[in-house]
Amino acid sequence: MLKNFLKWAMKLQHKKKKEKRGGTRKNAGAKPKYSEQTKTVAFRCPLSKVDELKLVVKSKLSEWSVK
Repeated sequence: MLKNFLKWAMKLQHKKKKEKRGGTRKNAGAKPKYSEQTKTVAFRCPLSKVDELKLVVKSKLSEWSVK
């Protein structure tokens, strides 16, 4: 009797609980900023030019973004 009870108790512990929140929804998530695929690019530049380069890149990206 005790052996059967222990088996039953072990089964209860191993059962997965059903998640009560979350899940996927159609059209959820961030929308793409551009109308084509993108790729992350990293490169080196002189420290004195970092701010200038960031301004140029942000300006160009804003021109290309989907509004």
